[in-house]
Amino acid sequence: YPKRRTSESKYNTNPFKHLSCPRTHRTCCSVFVELNELVIDRNQELQWRETARWIKFEEEVEEETERWGKPKVPSLSFRSLLELRKTMSHGAVLLDLKQGTLPGIAQQVVEQMVISDQIKAEDRANVLRALLLRHRSKHQSVNHLSIINLSIIHLSSVGWCIDLQSGNMLETSFYTESGPSPALCHSRSKHEEKLMEKIPERAEATVVLVGTVGFLDQPSMAFVRLQEAVLLESVLEVPVPKLNVPSGFSVSSPEKRGWLISPLGSDGQFPVWMMAASILPAILVFILIFMESQITALIVSKKERMLAKGTGFHVDLLIIVVVGGLSAMLGLPWLSAATVRSVTHTNALTVMSKAVAPGDKPRIEEVKEQRVTGFLVAVLVGLSIVIGEVLRQIPLAVLFGIFLYMGVMSLNGIQLTDRLILLLMPPKYHPDQSYVRKVRTLRMHLFTIVQLICLSVLWVVMATAAALAFPFMLLLTIPVRMLVLPRIFSWREIQSLDADDAEPHLEEKEGQDEYSQQQMPV
Repeated sequence: YPKRRTSESKYNTNPFKHLSCPRTHRTCCSVFVELNELVIDRNQELQWRETARWIKFEEEVEEETERWGKPKVPSLSFRSLLELRKTMSHGAVLLDLKQGTLPGIAQQVVEQMVISDQIKAEDRANVLRALLLRHRSKHQSVNHLSIINLSIIHLSSVGWCIDLQSGNMLETSFYTESGPSPALCHSRSKHEEKLMEKIPERAEATVVLVGTVGFLDQPSMAFVRLQEAVLLESVLEVPVPKLNVPSGFSVSSPEKRGWLISPLGSDGQFPVWMMAASILPAILVFILIFMESQITALIVSKKERMLAKGTGFHVDLLIIVVVGGLSAMLGLPWLSAATVRSVTHTNALTVMSKAVAPGDKPRIEEVKEQRVTGFLVAVLVGLSIVIGEVLRQIPLAVLFGIFLYMGVMSLNGIQLTDRLILLLMPPKYHPDQSYVRKVRTLRMHLFTIVQLICLSVLWVVMATAAALAFPFMLLLTIPVRMLVLPRIFSWREIQSLDADDAEPHLEEKEGQDEYSQQQMPV
């Protein structure tokens, strides 16, 4: 919008005059503006919600469909300019503010509002609490009440924005200069990637907070420009969920019990018959812990790993049993084998052969069997109690990615996983494996489908209200393997498809040497 010379000479005390960009650097004034309004969600709680944005054109969130409307050119009336000038002359203006967090910015804004007589001193806490309410993006569904219609927002050439509204309200503009906007660089969704493509390089990010509150008697406004661009969490970007770590070290339900659990119950009214009835759930827990420990032991102690320290391995199993009994008496969680972590730990200690002939596979040379790394892992797990503040800064997406990587890597070398891939692969591309060479393709796929059905049944049982029967369903897979499968598949096929070793020995019987049994010509 062009400015008249008479207006510039009359109002030469403009505090934003030094913010204007030179004509040779006009591209640095590209802006991205996000409008957050104070709304009430379905839980009747106040929160800031994204309702509009400006990337050259204006886009608003449609109330009916909860999606972005068509871009349009925003209109600007002369009366809005007069209200803007009046509000800026009486409002709180903070330029080149040296703050890096939203609480610090809000604290400075509230203090400046008190100094400029916009709010009363007794309203300081309420205004600060309103500014620090939770922020939600457009994609997070929330029921909200309709708010007073927005007045005009003006994006001038100096890259600043102000929103005006009549009525009792709280109004703040947080301004962040960046290149490109750092607060938007952490988005990973497809929507945010498309949004980043629309924003020009070296754009200046601005967030406008507009809301009405009942404890203010007059409109209040604050304009803030930060000295350096900072990342305002969950304000100018999609909220990133963080790890929830409880504070302190206590039992799960401290109001119900303490650290020691009395065998006769907390109130001493534990009936005798309940002791006998507890045998059934105890058996279920025993089956789960035993199966998890033994499955982990079988995976870790494969013959191809050539583990030598068997005594230490069995001592670990003994410690698991003893600690399990002590944990039950103290109300602590049972010690599990941690299958994914244990397999990943063993893979990290495995040394593979480097001199591999063309066409041959790397083989395991040795496994660094020691207790130092396992002890350090246990120490770090224990230290997680005192580093709760650090753990709370870890995004859940990072943890999910790490766990997904560990889970996928632990599936390497499992025959069932390889055969599931073979279901989607033409037979001519099948690898040179014993179960591929010695079992027909259709029979191999039939065995894989039977295993997949059993695995699906276990998953359905575990994910529903029948999860208490999961140990029994797990035990039922034993008669399926021992009684049902031998009636469908031959002994040779079962040994190839369900052998303990990667390369089962089928031709030579134990204790016999076929070469020595052959009759030599005289």
